[in-house]
Amino acid sequence: MRIKKRLLAALVLIAVPAVLGCAKEKAGESAPVAKVGNKSITQADMQARLDEMPPFMKQQLSTPDGQKRLVDALIEEEMIYREALATGLDKSDEYKKEIERTKRDLLIRQYYEKVVEAKATPTDAEIQEYYDANRKEFVVAENVTARHILVKTKDEALRLRKQVEQGADFAELAGKYSLDASSKSAGGMIGGPIQRGGAVKGLGAAPEFVTAAFALNEGELSQPVQTGKGFHIIRVEKRTPETAKTLEEARSDIVSKVQYSKRKTAREEIVNELKSKYKVSYVTETSGQAPDTPEQLFKTASEAPTAKDKIKYYEQFVEKYSKNERAYEAKFMIGFTMAEELKDYDAAEKVFKEFLRDYPNTDLSDDAKWMIENMRSGAQPDLKGE
Repeated sequence: MRIKKRLLAALVLIAVPAVLGCAKEKAGESAPVAKVGNKSITQADMQARLDEMPPFMKQQLSTPDGQKRLVDALIEEEMIYREALATGLDKSDEYKKEIERTKRDLLIRQYYEKVVEAKATPTDAEIQEYYDANRKEFVVAENVTARHILVKTKDEALRLRKQVEQGADFAELAGKYSLDASSKSAGGMIGGPIQRGGAVKGLGAAPEFVTAAFALNEGELSQPVQTGKGFHIIRVEKRTPETAKTLEEARSDIVSKVQYSKRKTAREEIVNELKSKYKVSYVTETSGQAPDTPEQLFKTASEAPTAKDKIKYYEQFVEKYSKNERAYEAKFMIGFTMAEELKDYDAAEKVFKEFLRDYPNTDLSDDAKWMIENMRSGAQPDLKGE
């Protein structure tokens, strides 16, 4: 399997670590924080590793204890790297094959980036054309921003409502009494706007809550509202009428959509040209059947020649071996392949959300969240083999 370098870095304390030699150290850049033999581990090495990590890991490693864990991990990496060299692993056939496979994959990736991506960049005229033809897509529905306090009983909700009417601070009461962990630390503020017929972040589908919120004016306080979670006191902070995004506001979304379409077309054209140039022919027809064991199927998926083949085999794995210990990993890789290789971010986001629904507490859950938030940012870190 191949995973983003950033994601590997995030798992450094619990998974196969990356080689410390990847960090570029300049003479005199910083004093050593540890040594392994004559090899210094410096603040620059630590910062280089932190720069590869997603935000949630940076925050975890910002404490003195976290920095100690990072130093220990870098020491462990250097020791293991040295021991691997000492035992001659770098001379093994398996290592040499992996190096050649990595070089091959890197060349293929760079070719696509330089040739396919060059043809996939949309022009201003194409962006304008898409915007004009799909204006409904950029209409932002009426929405409200709201705070709430969730408690177990109606009497408790009425008591808190009365305190707010008498001048108590709503946010302080929410922080002290609300049972909703997702909004409690934010003074009861719902994380994101609420739309008619939509879900409420932290609560899920809550039609009673949504109906009550839309019945309020800005600054108005609701009577106790019962949902499956308990009783809520709601206060609307802001109402936003239906609006349409301008071209500039919609530009990044349009670029992503047009790029995906142009990338697909460019890829097909290039592949067809190369098939003719290199005289491709099919000697035998493959059965298309999946390997017999989970291990074989996962290996087939990770080594498949195209993104579509990888997704197909990972999907077969999830469907056929849903109880297997690697099913969650296969599900993650479906979304990861869609995002990294096909650049189909909408499809990838759907898969990552399904992943978080089905596998909320795995070692890849935070990575799925990070991918949802960051995969459209345009950052393209190097790949790193696992």
